[in-house]
This record gives sequence, C-alpha cells and structure tokens, in this order.
Amino acid sequence: MGKSMGTSRSAPRRRIPQSPNLAESDPTSGVREIKITEFYDDRAEDAEIWYQSEVRNFRQLNQSQLPPGMTLGYVSKNGVSFTCKTLSSMEELALLTDANTLVNASGLGAKILASDETILGIRGQTMFVKTDKLDEAMIIQGSQYTYVIPRASDGGVILGGVTQPGDSRVHPDLSLRSDILTRVNSTINGTFSTLDLNRDVVKDIVGFRPSRIGGIRVERVGNVVHAYGFSGLGYLFAFGAAKKVRDLILQTPVLAKL
Repeated sequence: MGKSMGTSRSAPRRRIPQSPNLAESDPTSGVREIKITEFYDDRAEDAEIWYQSEVRNFRQLNQSQLPPGMTLGYVSKNGVSFTCKTLSSMEELALLTDANTLVNASGLGAKILASDETILGIRGQTMFVKTDKLDEAMIIQGSQYTYVIPRASDGGVILGGVTQPGDSRVHPDLSLRSDILTRVNSTINGTFSTLDLNRDVVKDIVGFRPSRIGGIRVERVGNVVHAYGFSGLGYLFAFGAAKKVRDLILQTPVLAKL
C-alpha cells in the first residue's frame, strides 16, 4: 500500500539520545531513567541488539543472572489548537482546515481514514499494583511476552502482559491475572509471590497497540503525510518519526490518491 519503514532503526535512534535530557530537564514529561533488564525467549544468540550502542551502561547478562527455564501543554503554548471530531475520511478533514498538508497519525483509525486494511489492533492487558518493591524494569520478549515496569510519576508497578492480535475485547479478562503473575514471578525471583490478586491489584488495564501488517507507514501521498503502524513503540519512535514527517511536509507534493 505504501512505503514502509520496516525494520529501520533510524527513527528510534534519533529518539534515544533525547530521552536522558528530557528526563533531567522536565520531570513532568513522564520520562525517567531506570535500569532495564530485557530477556528474549526465542531469539538467536547472535541476533543484533540494535540499541546497544545508543543507551548508557549497556551490558549483556551472564548465565548466572538469568531467571529459570508528547505533552499537550507544549504544543498548545506554540499555537496549536485542538478539535475533537469524528471523521470518516481524510477528505472530511480537508474541509475543516485551510492547511496545505494534512498529517494522518490516527493509529487504528487509519483503517478507515486511509482505507488501509493492513491495520491490526493488538490487545494488551496489564495489572497496576501499588508497591515500592521494584525500581527497575524487566522485560521478556517473544512468545511469553512478560514485563514489570515501575511507573515514573505516581509510583506503583505495571505487571504484564499479553499480546492478542485482532482481539477487540475492551473489558479486562480476569482469568489472565494468574498467568501474568506467574510469569512475572518466574522472571524476578518471586518478588510478588505474596501478592493477592483480589486485594492488591488497583486496576486492570486494557489497551490496543496500533500495528500494521507489513510494518510502519511513513510517506507522503499528494497533500497527505501518513505516519502510523507503530504498534507499542510510538513513544520510542516519536522524535525520529516527527522529523521524517516534517521533512515530508516540506517536500513538493506528489499527486496521487489517498
């Protein structure tokens, strides 16, 4: 359907150097530097870890350390206005503005606005637990996607997760709680072994990652710049994608259908 950024790492590489500065200069940004331990359960040992030269204090664990088995205020201050409206096409959006270029960064909405049938919502579910037991994030990538992430602003920890492509259920599936907790405890040596699912879980959280079969789409078609399909990596890609969108806006448009 269009050009795909695919597995390109240029966008997140532009994002990573900004993060420490943002964490230090603006505590309200939601960005905080913490130690992250990331595991892979179905990855080749010689596979490239693309960000190893981009982050501070990167190192690989040894065998003994392995477990078993954008702020709205900124844009408002710079003169950006917001309108909440339901649209069914980019043509409808064009009628609402005198802008020469439109940006479609609508996530799951691109299925309708860009008539893109490759859009795929990936359901995720987590548990929020109020605790100070952990001050670092730990992640297992792959078929048993599991993570423990301290919240930067109000304390507590997010325990997850699940990856359910095409599942559109908006309400929490409480039957997943036990499985998530079991996987989390096997990852961090039973840190939450005394957690009572009925008493200690403050909130079950359901979200949908706006993915796209074939990868990210960032391209200009006529007077529309498309930027979507980032799945759960929107914040990671933010600065790089924004720069690419800006570059495309400044280009001479190529006449073509949306």
